[in-house]
Amino acid sequence: MLASKITVPLPKLKNRNVIKPLLCGAGPCDVWPSVSEALSKPTLSPICDEYYNVIDDIRNGLKYLFQTKCELVLAMSGSGHSGMEATITNLVGPNETMLIAARGIWDERALDIAQRYNINVIPIRVPLKVTFSLERIETELKKWKPTALFITHGDSSTGTVQRLEGLGELCHKYGTLLIVDTVVSLGGVPFLMDEWGVDAAYASTQKVLSGPAGISPVAFSERAEQKINNRKHQPPFYFDIKLLAQQWNCYGNTRVYHHTLSAPLLWALRQCIHEICQRTLPMRWKAHADVVAHFHKRLQENGFKLLIPKPEDRLATVTTVVLPEGYDYIKFVKYMREYYNIMILAGLGPTEGKALRIGLMGVNATTQVADTVADAMAGTLTALTKSSL
Repeated sequence: MLASKITVPLPKLKNRNVIKPLLCGAGPCDVWPSVSEALSKPTLSPICDEYYNVIDDIRNGLKYLFQTKCELVLAMSGSGHSGMEATITNLVGPNETMLIAARGIWDERALDIAQRYNINVIPIRVPLKVTFSLERIETELKKWKPTALFITHGDSSTGTVQRLEGLGELCHKYGTLLIVDTVVSLGGVPFLMDEWGVDAAYASTQKVLSGPAGISPVAFSERAEQKINNRKHQPPFYFDIKLLAQQWNCYGNTRVYHHTLSAPLLWALRQCIHEICQRTLPMRWKAHADVVAHFHKRLQENGFKLLIPKPEDRLATVTTVVLPEGYDYIKFVKYMREYYNIMILAGLGPTEGKALRIGLMGVNATTQVADTVADAMAGTLTALTKSSL
């Protein structure tokens, strides 16, 4: 009887055949085969025991990945940006000050988010190819005495890794909380949350963890927990860590319903953690370091230049590469996809038009994948030379 009321026609949904590329950009990364299987596990209700068994496994695994003994550890529904927004809005209120040590696009995103919540944001910046010194940061901490400092550990837009040892102690000296983005570093390079005095950290599954995007692990120190419990502002309901902590059983068997988490993503995250735990963090850190060293050697042998001059500033999971003069970065990326079915990425933010971004992380952190990508890049360099680019 209501058919006559239908004014929008049926959509024509055709089958989409996709030839999967080798994902070697700055993310997403290819997923572990076991994670693909985990995505098909049964859907769970947020009121059943099996559901809470899974999130208990995840919390214990995340404590290992972040290297923290703190209890306020869980995962946000959303990509890495949800972790970014949650850590900022739960720890810094309107009219409070947040210092941002900005060297890439993700720090600029944090700046954007903070300004939307009327946070007094103080950005400090360094040139493209370097990272921050503790002396530079201390000068700003002493000057502003901010509520929090936001800094990115591994930056996928520049291919740099920021030294964090000693930074937490420095922040606490001035009454400042330390918030760290570990989206493209967690599991791939050393990160010791408790030892380094980090107060809040977040990651995401589609990078080194080799899972699907859509769920963002977060962890908070006891110092951050005190700030959350005594805050005078309300963060967004969806990102309220006070409420989420009760859903995630951070303080006992509370089982308070907040929202319906994606069961496939919970299963996937659990399996990502399992894959790393089977191999252990030290072995995964070593694997990434060894593979990227081999990859860098292969690149330099074939006429490519690394963007970041100092080895200690180079991120093991994402490499930024400078092409010889006269080459077009977008055309290079397109040729790699079209002729080799390998997806690498052009520069983003401060590296746009200045570098390629190649990710060898997670399941792809192997010498076999490194050689495959290096050979394809050498072939692309030759082919595009012949076409007079």
